[in-house]
Amino acid sequence: MTPYTLAADVDWNDVHAVQLLGAVGGALILLWAIRAMFGRKR
Repeated sequence: MTPYTLAADVDWNDVHAVQLLGAVGGALILLWAIRAMFGRKR
């Protein structure tokens, strides 16, 4: 393996991890917002 492919592999893994983290964070915020809205209605 050359340093270039290794760097590309690490970069892709970082990007994938960030995307996954962002998706999970967005879902949690969305669920929290929905619960907050229903809580206010009650």
